[in-house]
Amino acid sequence: MRDRRRPMIAVRVADVAASLRFYVDTLGCDLVRHDTGADLAVVDAAGYAILLAGPAAGDITHELRPEGEVVKPGGSVHLVVGDLDARRAMLAARGVMATLIERPWGDRHLQVTDPDGYTVVFWTIVERPPEELLNLYASGVDALERALEGLSEADLDLAREPGAWTIRQIVHHLADAEAMALGGPKFALAEPGRVYHGNRYSQDVWAECLDYTGREIGPSVALFTAIRAHMLQLVRRLPDALECHTVDASGRPSPPVGRILGMLASHALDHIEEINETRRRHGR
Repeated sequence: MRDRRRPMIAVRVADVAASLRFYVDTLGCDLVRHDTGADLAVVDAAGYAILLAGPAAGDITHELRPEGEVVKPGGSVHLVVGDLDARRAMLAARGVMATLIERPWGDRHLQVTDPDGYTVVFWTIVERPPEELLNLYASGVDALERALEGLSEADLDLAREPGAWTIRQIVHHLADAEAMALGGPKFALAEPGRVYHGNRYSQDVWAECLDYTGREIGPSVALFTAIRAHMLQLVRRLPDALECHTVDASGRPSPPVGRILGMLASHALDHIEEINETRRRHGR
């Protein structure tokens, strides 16, 4: 497990005991800690420490790592697993019928809804040959351009369903996600093996505080495009670029550049598909 002392993710739950039955007995997570007095518990879910905070838990920020995040109600908890099919079989054996989502670019996710309405997403990292990986990463630019083609300003404020992000919000999120992920790969390429501390950010806080609902999308599209072109130039020019990595404070290797680019490629294509689904639902 990555860190049993302080979780990275927290969810607010109505009943900690009921949530423990779901996460431990149903999903097969390990119980790390259960503090009935503080009305909270910590479970190890596929190597990720998740804090379950009940109504009486109060302020839980001190329970999380500095870069930790409290997931908004109805939000998603993403967990990387090594063998998605084995995870699906295990869940089925426990009576859990998880939803399998398969994307055209090869990604596969399993989704389960917990008792409080959070979506638990199990996914696995798809290992691709270098050129296939880079082509997939590069394809995001044209895919985003096609997804936005012909949309009016009013269309940009459409959402796939009530409560989901609008097209405009998705575009700003894509730009910020790429920008926030840039530091690790750049340090890995320039100073392989260096200790790197990356700050996790709350996408919902950024969406609210950086005016995702009102800003024009042109600069964010340009930023997304420029970062992709910049990284492609670097990794195609520098030797062994995709294998370069930093290390965390304990000296453990961080994901290599190639894996990070693969995750970013899939992340963007997932959101671009959300834009396309929004267009289809609204006849745009």
